[in-house]
Amino acid sequence: MNKFIAISFLLVFISLTSAAKVWTLSDANITLDFDDQTALLKITDKRCNKVWEQTPFTETMLVKKVEQKEKALTVTLLGNIPFKAVLTLTDASDLEVKIQANEKLPMKDFSFPAAFKSPNKNHYVLLTNTEGVLLPVDDTNYILINERIYFCGGGLTMSWMGVTDFDFKTGYMAILETPYDGNLITYRKDEQVVFKPSWLPSLEKFGYERKVRYIFLDQGGYVAQCKKYREYIWKKNQVITLRENQKKTPALDKIMGVPHIYVWNDARQVSFAQEMKSSGIDKALILWDANHKPYPEIGYDNKLKELGYATGAYELFTDLKLKDTATYAVDENGPMRFSRTTYPGLFNDMVLRTKNRKTESNQFGHTICPATIRPEMIKRVERELKEFPHETYFLDVWAANGVFECYSPKHPLTRQQFAEEVNKNHKLLADKYNLFLGGEWGADYIGSNSVYVHGMMTLQTFWWANKSGKKGGIYSAGDWRNNESPSAMVGTRVASDYYLKYCVNEAIRVPLYELVYHDAMVTSWRWEDGNHSMPEIWWKKDLFNVLYGSVPLWSVDKNRWNEYKQTFIESYKTICPWLQKVAYDEMLSHRFLSADHKVQESIFSSNKRVIVNFGDVDYVFEGKTINAKSFLTN
Repeated sequence: MNKFIAISFLLVFISLTSAAKVWTLSDANITLDFDDQTALLKITDKRCNKVWEQTPFTETMLVKKVEQKEKALTVTLLGNIPFKAVLTLTDASDLEVKIQANEKLPMKDFSFPAAFKSPNKNHYVLLTNTEGVLLPVDDTNYILINERIYFCGGGLTMSWMGVTDFDFKTGYMAILETPYDGNLITYRKDEQVVFKPSWLPSLEKFGYERKVRYIFLDQGGYVAQCKKYREYIWKKNQVITLRENQKKTPALDKIMGVPHIYVWNDARQVSFAQEMKSSGIDKALILWDANHKPYPEIGYDNKLKELGYATGAYELFTDLKLKDTATYAVDENGPMRFSRTTYPGLFNDMVLRTKNRKTESNQFGHTICPATIRPEMIKRVERELKEFPHETYFLDVWAANGVFECYSPKHPLTRQQFAEEVNKNHKLLADKYNLFLGGEWGADYIGSNSVYVHGMMTLQTFWWANKSGKKGGIYSAGDWRNNESPSAMVGTRVASDYYLKYCVNEAIRVPLYELVYHDAMVTSWRWEDGNHSMPEIWWKKDLFNVLYGSVPLWSVDKNRWNEYKQTFIESYKTICPWLQKVAYDEMLSHRFLSADHKVQESIFSSNKRVIVNFGDVDYVFEGKTINAKSFLTN
């Protein structure tokens, strides 16, 4: 039998080789050539005379048949599974690729089409696994982490990636239009960083048609690519503007362009908020975490509202800490009465199951299936809002942990259904209790069900990798051992060379997420990575906020506030007046004004413009001086 299969493959290969043909689709802008011997594409952009060729497949890929009809090729292929690829040159000169197969066909991961390589080394790859990174295609040091999509430890925030030239004009982008069972895999090939789509099974089967779209550009660079994606994803995910959201929940205005502040220990007193107010910090979002003592006094929220502050709490509906919750009693009147991770007697009903029926788990505990949590959400939220009438909840983990399959016979889910259940949970809280919601990181499948995201400003891939500093050392990220004032949140540290090279390096950072979402989502640094967490680069994080129109994040107890009180006040008075002016705006453009990328410009839809100088020397532009480590607005 094996010999027969081998001979059959050989005959197919010999037949195709002898009849090898290049199939062509063409319009006024693009010529597409498909080689039926190698299954590789070549794209010629006639507008700029640029040619995009593909790297060879890393897996066996045999073309069995090609059919051409007008501007479409239907290619029958044999790889890890038998499938068809429909390659269409659209009226917009895009390449649309549809992957089709028997929906009941068992499958393993496979890739198609192959990765496109850049015509030369004078190009960047646009990484969308955080706010945005410009990675030279010949880079050899950046850690390429290909985690599941929408996962903050190395997955994509948005379901696209691209390439642009050093002049920020020509390039191409790929949009995963069926992202839940797919990914864009980044790797090095022939001394270049390249990427390709990878398709995953849906509940161990092919399941449904997959789709990826390639858009080729002769001008506009990464800004044009972001605007192409914005046009696509806003319609798909029914994204609405912050202005529209603010009409539904007017309290949203109180968090715009101002610090988002996590308070701990003695900073949870009304007197602390009064001190901030008297110091000139007129507006802020103040949040606290009920997994940590002490709780504020009952009625705390109402007193903060009287001061003009937005009020909210950290919330977590994803973790099951204790497997034996049937024996664990929750004291619903005690000092930890709103503990986030215990559901007595419900573990087996709520836990998410893997395909081998084990529980999905990580270092924080077991994972709750989002289809099971709603009754417990309602019970806890309604109890809490009686004592603390919050205006918002920050929902941890959901938008940062990726999407999962659930194989529990009680509540099975595909990855897409998982995402849909998460969105249902967001909408339940928002609609039933008239809340606006935030989340960890900025996975865009959440759409407008979150209006702020904590962590997008931190390059999270390297934040996690950076946590190698020895405990107690100057680079240590701290820990959670002190329940009232965890050093991970209120501690300070020195920025390591690694952190400086990757996380706050203006030469490689670019606001891709803001160019898509600035007028729909408020973004900040990660809560363990606040503006003040590394005091010697506080100024730089503030400048990134100014450039991106994102908000500062502080995490304080009274000791931290007292130590840096004057800097907190100065930071607020320096950057927040500007941030409030552009808080609701679309970011229209961003560009580098100096060759070393130390001077950059952003323009917003209200015609407001800012130029930021990260450098150590003053910079003159259009007759105006931008001071070193400072900014200039119009």
